[in-house]
Amino acid sequence: MSNDPGISAQELHAYIDGELPPERAARVAKRIEEDSVLAMRVNAFSSDKRELEQLYAEELRRPVPEEWLRRIDQRTIAVRRTDARGNSSRRAVAFAIAAGLLLILGATLLSRYALPGDDAIIAEALAARQQTMLPQHVFTGDVLSAPEKRNEILTTLLDMPLKVPDLERMGYRLAEIRVYNGVPGGNAVGLNYRDDQMHEFTLYLRHPSSPARVDLYQREGLRICIWQDDVLGTVMLGEMSAAAMARIASLSYSGLNL
Repeated sequence: MSNDPGISAQELHAYIDGELPPERAARVAKRIEEDSVLAMRVNAFSSDKRELEQLYAEELRRPVPEEWLRRIDQRTIAVRRTDARGNSSRRAVAFAIAAGLLLILGATLLSRYALPGDDAIIAEALAARQQTMLPQHVFTGDVLSAPEKRNEILTTLLDMPLKVPDLERMGYRLAEIRVYNGVPGGNAVGLNYRDDQMHEFTLYLRHPSSPARVDLYQREGLRICIWQDDVLGTVMLGEMSAAAMARIASLSYSGLNL
């Protein structure tokens, strides 16, 4: 992502977000002054950040997707919830979307250095990233190059209309789709992305088995974002700054919606 092998894309994002230690920030600033190509890259990242902020400012004014509301209603009927509970479910989805989008708009980040006891979906996502939970199938190669095919895989496995998020504007390309069985809801899908420096970003998806919420954690340098509503549980993991995770998490979540 840059001509300097010592400056990664993540570090450039951290520099833009003001999250680098002062000494390192000074070195990066000096390198940017000396390298016009690197300066152009920083300007491009800054432009992307502004565009994302403008994009999600508009998203905040949009209603919750009707398809998701329909599925919430189906689940409400299936478990014989009361009407009041159904309305609460809709508000939970709206809260999850709005709360996460506020991260990108500069609201207070909830960043913790230890998880308050891993619930099932976070523990699964960590195990999937660390490859201690083995997939039943892995899709790679040509099947990933066709958006319609990879979207069909995701939609079929999770039984809801979804598409694989395009994260290239954040420097990440889809490397593989991993399929896991025997989890709550039947199936889980791991979308593994990599950037030019082979840094990984993991998106773990399955039907939720715990309440709706949006949280951002930190554990031993790994950022963990859980973004969950009544129909989809999403855990995102990567080694990056809190602000970079907020941006990529928001882009990922909105990108899932067909």
